[in-house]
Amino acid sequence: MPYDASQTPASPARPQPIFNAPLIVVVMSILLIALYAAYAFAPFAEQQAALYDFALAPERFWAAAGSSKVYPDMFAGSLTLASTALLHGDWMHVIVNSLMLLAFGTPVARTFGGGPTAWGLWMIVFLGSVVAGSALYLAFATAESPYAVGASGGTSGLVAAAFLLDPYGMKRKLWDAEFLKFTAAFGIANALLTFVAPSLLGMALAWEAHLGGYIAGAILMAVLPVKGYRVVQT
Repeated sequence: MPYDASQTPASPARPQPIFNAPLIVVVMSILLIALYAAYAFAPFAEQQAALYDFALAPERFWAAAGSSKVYPDMFAGSLTLASTALLHGDWMHVIVNSLMLLAFGTPVARTFGGGPTAWGLWMIVFLGSVVAGSALYLAFATAESPYAVGASGGTSGLVAAAFLLDPYGMKRKLWDAEFLKFTAAFGIANALLTFVAPSLLGMALAWEAHLGGYIAGAILMAVLPVKGYRVVQT
């Protein structure tokens, strides 16, 4: 929806606390943690089976024809582009992603409004970003690349979507200077984390998933309809 300055409210809406997040955001954050808890306490064999079937596995995507590692059908392989978001490497990984989802998913959900249609739009941004991040990771991967897990592509997309919103919940242009500054800061932060994550967090950072998710989130937010934040007059 194009930005119409004549419809700008007299004052920006007051920031809302994270604990008052929309239902879709709360449910998704809890789901990520609950699924990781189920995974963490499952027997080792079941953990390995979950990774093999639902994580993003370059060795299976790029396996030679006829290999036992090849997915049984296109659906099984395509599913992992999204299902990888439901798996995480450890408790810190899932908690960080859940907090990111709460922090940046909340303003995005609020500008879509309430009800099933708004929840659907939010899921388009989140899942679209997950899939885009997964696709970019695979594009740079080889059959020897490690498995990738986590919702970071989705949360990166929500970061971009939130950055694209002005204080009224209306959309900036993709070339808006404010959005470009936020994007530059996001890029620098991810570049630094790529180098320090192995020693700081004990795992590598899939920068491709972050980049792909961020780009998708920005594009999706730019084309989806928003309602803006409801302003309470005092």
